Amino acid sequence: MSKRLSQLLLIPFLLFYASQVSAAEKEEQYIEDEIIYSLMVDRFNNGDTSNDGDGINYNNPKGYHGGDIEGIIRKLDYIQTMGFTTISLSPIFESDSFDGSSVHHLKKVDKHFGTINDVKRLVSEAHTRDMKIILQFITNNKDEQYIIETAKWWIEQTDIDGYYLKDTEKFSSQFWSKFSKEMKTLKRNFILIGDAERESSGNDLFLNGSFYKEASNVFSKPNQSIKSLLDQEIDSLSATFIDNEDEIRFTRKAIENKFHPGPRIRMALAYMYTAPGVPIIYYGTEIALDGGKAPDNLKMMDFQTREELIQYIEKLAKVRHSLPVLAKGNIELLYEKNGMAIYKRTYRNESVIVALNNTTETQKVMISNEEITENKELRGLLTGDIFHEENGHYEFILDRELAEVYEIKEQTGPNWPLISVFILVPGLFLLFLIIAKRRGTVR
Repeated sequence: MSKRLSQLLLIPFLLFYASQVSAAEKEEQYIEDEIIYSLMVDRFNNGDTSNDGDGINYNNPKGYHGGDIEGIIRKLDYIQTMGFTTISLSPIFESDSFDGSSVHHLKKVDKHFGTINDVKRLVSEAHTRDMKIILQFITNNKDEQYIIETAKWWIEQTDIDGYYLKDTEKFSSQFWSKFSKEMKTLKRNFILIGDAERESSGNDLFLNGSFYKEASNVFSKPNQSIKSLLDQEIDSLSATFIDNEDEIRFTRKAIENKFHPGPRIRMALAYMYTAPGVPIIYYGTEIALDGGKAPDNLKMMDFQTREELIQYIEKLAKVRHSLPVLAKGNIELLYEKNGMAIYKRTYRNESVIVALNNTTETQKVMISNEEITENKELRGLLTGDIFHEENGHYEFILDRELAEVYEIKEQTGPNWPLISVFILVPGLFLLFLIIAKRRGTVR
């Protein structure tokens, strides 16, 4: 058999092996790796004006504003660019209210939002981008078996990837354990997010309300200690957030404290993306959307805004995705004083250092090499800062209201190849001029 023929025969086996490896890699997905974008369907984007019904009225905070499933489809690239892996939707079932809370029929899509075919298309489009779609499931029916059958029906019909379960206290932990088992039997990696932690509930994530309260207090103004957040001992199965449909907007809290919301949001997000917990970002946080109590906190999304925060979220997501330690590792506080904090995240044999300067002045902090490591280089991934150990310490210098994530790397030392180029090229050019001048003199 010729060598060429052998190679051709080998190709199908290699392709099969590659597909199996790829499939295995996809199976190794963990809830800690998710970054979730949560949105109110009616207030996000109007992609299909034909389903606006009697029209929209932006002046009525309790009326329909036109957002629909088609609008989400058209903004999938926008959401993915910011690094989100999962999108969580407010209830889309037939209802009397824009927020989907007053449900009539759990197997029908509200006419203002589209059709079940739109939902199928949304899920399909998301899956082509390796993103997931989660629905907020309403449990206003007391028939426990009907709830389970309906929840399974949506998975079978649309291939959705998870449910956000609100008001879980209506049913027992035993019921939710059964619910979880039924859903995961139907779809192995199905995600369940609960609004409160309950023993044996079967949920993968728990919305951490105490984080919201502490993070709002700590980051809505500068010079505040983060110890109250660290004392909560939040683990990787907590869903952390600074905005949602039930709370006053973080932006409003910063404004009430007489501070510009942009830097305040950046500090809060920097902590969320680098501390334990799965970040959930509510629509509008990326544009510092303002609002008081619901429904004032549910204004229409504005896509014609400045992009500084959007770009910052994108950068944070890239760092978190590239460093598994930020999603799964433990946390150790190395330094904290009045808002300047340095902590270490460790997972298996990998460690990173995070520095947050939540103060109004540039800060300089010395940390012993015994608390980090010896003879290494710290490379900043957000600001690009690089420095080495000196005299047994690492010196952190950080401008006000900035955060940085440092990789611990071997010291690179001087870049001699690059340095030699800068020396050699001018030297050769000078030599060329001297030789040329001498030849001209001889002639």
